[in-house]
Amino acid sequence: MKDFANTTTIYTKSLRTITLKIRQDFLADPGAKLPTAESPNDIYEILKAIYRQLDDDQEHLVLLVLNLSQEVSGYKVLSSGNERTSLADGKIVFRNALLLGAASIVVAHNHPSGKLKPSAADINFTNKIIEAGKTLDIPVLDHIILTDRGYISLRDERRCKFQGLA
Repeated sequence: MKDFANTTTIYTKSLRTITLKIRQDFLADPGAKLPTAESPNDIYEILKAIYRQLDDDQEHLVLLVLNLSQEVSGYKVLSSGNERTSLADGKIVFRNALLLGAASIVVAHNHPSGKLKPSAADINFTNKIIEAGKTLDIPVLDHIILTDRGYISLRDERRCKFQGLA
């Protein structure tokens, strides 16, 4: 019989702590309200502040975590890549969404090229996570692509069949 005493499993391995960066900013001022994500423009304004902290010559995939009031309770940079792509993995998206207690999520990534047109890979990835979100009961509300010139909402462009938000 195999000796499992020295085997590392998820039950014996320490998990890294994930910091909810937006919530952390608001802890200093208990009276401050969390930013709301009621429209793609609201989301874009929040994302601009996040992306100012990131290298603008690389593509970054960001997860925004929303609570039941559609307030952004946190975010996480899930992937940073090169000037044309970053790795997008639905398992990582929803692992973090679950760990962060998401009621719903928004994903976003930048296009350092300045082009706002979503690629076929962007559309395919979005459709995959929308379906996964349905299974997990964590709606994907939008996928925002941003550049230094503006943004595009895949929801507004009706590129995918999103849940929630009329």
